[in-house]
Amino acid sequence: MSSAQELTNLVDYIVEINKIAVPNEDNRYIYRGQKNKTWHIQSGALRRLQKEPLKHSELRRYLFKGYIHQIIDEVQLRYSSVYSNLTALECMAHLQHNRGATGLIDFTYNPLVALWFACETDGETDEATDGKVFVVNVQPDKIREIKTKGALGQALKTFFEEDGQWHLWQPSIDNSTVDTQRITMQQSVFLFGLPEVEASMIEREIFIPKEHKETLLQELETMGISEKTLFSDLTGFFERNTAESAYNRDLAEDYYTEEIRKAEAQGDE
Repeated sequence: MSSAQELTNLVDYIVEINKIAVPNEDNRYIYRGQKNKTWHIQSGALRRLQKEPLKHSELRRYLFKGYIHQIIDEVQLRYSSVYSNLTALECMAHLQHNRGATGLIDFTYNPLVALWFACETDGETDEATDGKVFVVNVQPDKIREIKTKGALGQALKTFFEEDGQWHLWQPSIDNSTVDTQRITMQQSVFLFGLPEVEASMIEREIFIPKEHKETLLQELETMGISEKTLFSDLTGFFERNTAESAYNRDLAEDYYTEEIRKAEAQGDE
């Protein structure tokens, strides 16, 4: 059963994590940060399917499984030069970290990375909401970890057909056509098998009030946790430089310092 606590600064957060997650042979923890505390922990595949109402759980279950098979078959068929040498799970990991909706649910071994994601604002409205960090204990009786090449290469049916069985995998994709920098920087680990993480799996929830998010992000940046470090791949560069993205004008001023200062002075006259 999970317990909840509200934290407002980085020092208290680290102290609390140290109380919760004392690693030993029986306890290993993974973390997930979500910018909206009201959200459940759901796979992207389920969120995509739920854009249309699902009348009952059996429909949701079979649509979820069918979607997983369909999207991997399509990407391997249409883009074989990239994905032909990857296992089905490796394909899914690459899609996941390029914003594809898959059956994988992102977690991290790094609680500071999870906190950064909990401090994000809404990308569409640029408004802050209360966030949340989830702490999950990797219990061997509930979560089966993929540790061997043979286990990784199993068919998708193995991972998504056993009702009630969760799987855990820390990806390390050795393929020259796939950029895995983002996966590495975020210390990513994937939980998968079911569409949604039930409450009984969650050991602790940490609430992040919206009014403290900006300060926490600044504190995290001093620790080397920022958008630039977590999304340091080429795709991340594209995402940080869209027309909708906020821009630090100091970067441009470095190139035309005197001219910009003069133009600003003229504007004040």
